[in-house]
Amino acid sequence: MLSQLPEEEYGALSKFLVPVELPLGKVLSEPNRPIEFVYFPNTGLISTDALTENGESVEVGVIGREGFSGLPALLDQPQLSQAVIIQGFGEGLRIRSSIVRDLFYKGGVLRQLVHSFAYLQLAQVSQSVLCNRLHPVDARLARWLLTSADRMESETLNLTQEFLAQMLGTQRSTVTVAAGALQRAGVIGYSRGKIQILNRLRLESTTCECYGIVRSSYDRVLGLKSGKNPQYVL
Repeated sequence: MLSQLPEEEYGALSKFLVPVELPLGKVLSEPNRPIEFVYFPNTGLISTDALTENGESVEVGVIGREGFSGLPALLDQPQLSQAVIIQGFGEGLRIRSSIVRDLFYKGGVLRQLVHSFAYLQLAQVSQSVLCNRLHPVDARLARWLLTSADRMESETLNLTQEFLAQMLGTQRSTVTVAAGALQRAGVIGYSRGKIQILNRLRLESTTCECYGIVRSSYDRVLGLKSGKNPQYVL
């Protein structure tokens, strides 16, 4: 996203940007706590998880280098009811949310980019609600593997079965059965927390229509159908 900013707008942010490592499991913001920083990942995967009072969770959205964490802070909503954590390690840039918010309210390209990103997050979260309610585990697992690969721009994913269970809102044993079936079919390879997508076409045939619906939104907004690098269409 930052690469799409004109020089003047990027310059207003760049002096405040701090390079940071984004290790697996790092909490970027906690539920109902102030969002102090915005994170722009260059690599890795950011996960937004809805939580119950008992500590159970289900993933409702993922973010790669097309976006950032801390969107509510730019909309004068300094808290988020979900947890935001790193589920695929990487690196990126950190900046105080108040600095980004000030530039956002000045308008310009940043505002347009944020609006596009907010739309993509809404598309992803709303489709997740339907998917988690109506579709079987194997289809949902395929969807999240494909979605994670798209956001990380890699067919190799560092995802544990515990995390996959969290993504799907189900038991780890259920994930073991579903992932095992995909592995035996030669669709994925799995060992020690690393998943390799071996046959994307077959994985896409396993997933539900939710993946295609959300993917088409990303293709249109980010301009991916042309085969170019991810880029927002303004």
